[in-house]
This record gives sequence, structure tokens and C-alpha cells, in this order.
Amino acid sequence: MEIFSSLLGGFGTLFSSPHLIAALAGAVVAGMVVGALPGLTATMAMALFLPFTFLMEPATGLAVLMGVFAGGIAGGSIPAILLNVPGTPASAATLLDGYPMTRKGRAGEALSMAMFASAVGGLVSALLMSVLAPVIARFALNFQAPEFFVLAIYGLTIIAAVAGKSLLKGYIAGLIGLVVGMVGLDPIAGQLRLTFGSQALYGGISLIPVLIGVFGITQALVMVRESSGVTERPRISGRTLVSADDLRSSSGTLVRGSLIGSGIGAIPGTGTDIGAFLSYSEARRRPKGRIPFGEGNPQGVAASESANNAVVGGSMIPTFTLGIPGEAGTAVLLGGLLIHGLMPGPDLFTGSQSSLVYTIFASFIVANVMILLLGTLAARLFVHVVRVPNQVLVPVILLFCMVGSYAINNRIADVSVTIVFGILGYVMVTHEFPVSPLVLGLILGPMAETNFRRAMTITHGDWTIFFTRPASLVFWALIVLSLVYVWRSARRRRVQKPAESEDGPQAVRPT
Repeated sequence: MEIFSSLLGGFGTLFSSPHLIAALAGAVVAGMVVGALPGLTATMAMALFLPFTFLMEPATGLAVLMGVFAGGIAGGSIPAILLNVPGTPASAATLLDGYPMTRKGRAGEALSMAMFASAVGGLVSALLMSVLAPVIARFALNFQAPEFFVLAIYGLTIIAAVAGKSLLKGYIAGLIGLVVGMVGLDPIAGQLRLTFGSQALYGGISLIPVLIGVFGITQALVMVRESSGVTERPRISGRTLVSADDLRSSSGTLVRGSLIGSGIGAIPGTGTDIGAFLSYSEARRRPKGRIPFGEGNPQGVAASESANNAVVGGSMIPTFTLGIPGEAGTAVLLGGLLIHGLMPGPDLFTGSQSSLVYTIFASFIVANVMILLLGTLAARLFVHVVRVPNQVLVPVILLFCMVGSYAINNRIADVSVTIVFGILGYVMVTHEFPVSPLVLGLILGPMAETNFRRAMTITHGDWTIFFTRPASLVFWALIVLSLVYVWRSARRRRVQKPAESEDGPQAVRPT
């Protein structure tokens, strides 16, 4: 009951502030607009909005990020359904049945099903997040330096999961992040490291400019070398609301997709695309309706969209409770917590900070209701968004990146960091290096180093402390299982000739 009373308190805080509701609604719309633009991602949208939340109250700023995150994932279904082009990697599975529905004159029904499924998935994951996060946080309150070190090592094994096609390139990117995290003052001895005599680096390299660079500048540079954008003129004809029969037949799919997405999101290193494809594959195994999957079955849209938005809520569980980002979007959200002076981890759920956490949870729930209402009512307006040319988008993105990086600390040095990491990210992408491991290395590297050295100081160099505490042993077991899974997957790829599965084209892993 304590959890639900705290959640009700979060709703009370949310609805007692009209400007907070307005900011959340605007964030949802902005996220959906960005998600509807092919090539842009919810993560990039969050990175662009992140520095501007510094000027807001913590509850408002974090609610804005939640709204952009949820809206961006849902908005990616719009071009997937109308143009057969996923707006975000999370919507790659949506087009398999969404676009065939458009070709049959059922685009409005497909869009309303997508928005309804996104809302259901988000709401289910939000409720699970609200219940499970405090439980995990209470367990994590007993963690000390040894547990946090092993936890950070477990987080670094995520690099293998987000490495894409090449494990080696993923680990190289992660190593770059670890080195970047070492710049500045030694956390224990207080000596300068890797500053090269530059006073701007004495305080280290901030996470926020790096996020803006690798997710904002990099994407803009990628868009420069691509075509001018979408030229097809999509239209919505026929019904604009999904039928009651389709909703009834998809009810089981919606529940399964929401649970699958929530579970996948709670596992660090997975992503919205993985949850969507797993849910879609599970739906195909079930008894088929009158329309085969891949030919315009609304259940295909329901399976994908319920799962990908449920991943958002699930991924916040390790982010809030352990400080381990579940995926790229929650890495940016973690930056939002830090920018407001909040340290992710079990302490968030104690004292006065707990009310803020439940306000954030309530914001995510309301954001998903807004997705259903705004997405359904404004579907025809979003059609025009998908045709904005890259010549317009790129300057706007670059402007937001420059202004945002400067606004953090009013320092040109942060702008320079953003530009440098934007260029570095572009070079990495063009050579098929994932950028997410770089961010993970930057976030988790200092955590691992600080807690390792702290544990060594406390125990006078007794390294067995990392293997004798129960929680540490659990994380070591997870590390071994994670590495074994990655090794088996890599071995299977080498043995078997790569081929597309009968479920359709593979999703592009978000980097």
C-alpha cells in the first residue's frame, strides 16, 4: 500500500501544477514529431532537450524527458505505417503489418492501433516499474563498495550486447569511453590525469556534452550524407479508429507484448527493437486470425508497439535503482538525473527524493495516456511531419546542439567537447563502430574505478572481498551468464550462414 500511496502522491504533485502538465503534453508532442521523422530517434530528441531542462524544476525537467522518450518511441510508428520506413529502430517490426494495412486503405486504423498499443504497453510497464523499483532499491541499500564495483563490471558486460556485428569494435568503443572517463582529477588521490595542461579538462569531461555530441551532432552529420528526405506523399483514408473487434482480438497480444517488453527492458543492454521483434515473433506463433501476419494483421502492429513502449518503462528499473542505464535512452535520462543533482541508485527512494521519483513515475503514466489521445486525434497532422526535408532538419539539430551544450555551464569548452564527440561519433558510425558502448564506458568506468579503489583501501588490499559477499556473487554469476550467452551467439553466427528469418528483415540495432 505504501507504494501506491506514494504513487498517488506523485499524481497529486503532477496535477497540482498546470505548467507541469503543459510541459509534459508539449514534450509528448515534440517526441512524437521527432519520432515521426525517419532517421531521427527518441534518444537524439532527449539529448537535444536535456540541457534545456537544467533551467526547469527537477520534476518538470525530468517529466519533459519522460514525455519526449515515450512520445518518440510511439511516433516512430507513423512513418513505419505510412511509408514503410521505421521512424526509429523500435518501429522496425511495426512496418511488417502496418504498411500492408496502409496499402489496403486502413492507415487510420493502423495508426490508432499503434497509439493504443503504445499506451497500453507504457501503462503496464509503468505500473510494474512503480511496484518493482522500490523493492529492488531496498535490496540495493545494503550495497557497499565491493557490490558497486561488481555491479559496474556487470554493466560493462552490456557492451557485448550492444556491440552490433563486431564484438571487437564494441569493446574498442567501450575502451574509448573508459579512457574519457579517466580525464580530470583522480577520484581518490586527487592528481590530474590526461588533461594535457588544459584547465578546461581539470574537472573531467562532462557526460551531457558527450551525449549531445554522439547522439545529436553525429546524427546530423549522417543526415548530411543521405538523401534529402522522404519524397513520397502519404495519405490517410478510410476509418481513423481501430474497430472494437480488432481490439478484442488483439487483447491477448497487447498483454503479452507489454509483459515481454517490460521484461526485456529490465535487462540492461537490450533495446526497444529487441522487445518489439520478440513480441512480434511470439504473436506469430499464436493461432492466426482471418488475416495472415505480414499482410496487414492489426495484431502485428499491436504486438510490436505494445512491446517497444513497454521496454521504456522496464529499462527505467535498473536506471533508477542501480544507476545502470537499461539502454541508450535511459543513459540520457540518467544524465538528466545528474544535471539536477540526483544520484541514481537506491538512495533515490529514501527521504525527500522519493516524492520526486514517484512524480516522475506518474508523469510517465500520464504521458502514455496523452500518447493515446494526441496520437489518435492528430494522426492526420503528423502526416505532414514525415516530409520535412533534411536541408531543414540538419541546421535545426545543429543549432539545438550548440545552444544546448553551451547552456549547461555557459562554457565554450562544453561546446568544443560536443563538436569533438560529434565528429568522433560520425567517424565511428561510418566505420561501423557502435557509439552506445562509448557512453556506457564513460558512465560506468568512474563508478568501477572509484568503488574498486575504495574497497581496496577499506580491506587493505584484500581482493577476496569481491568474491565473498552474497550480492557480489550474484552479479558475478550474471556476468558469467552474460558472457557465455554472447560467446554462444557469436559462435552461432560464425557457424551458420547469415540469413533473414521468415519473420521479416532484422531490425537495425540502435547505437
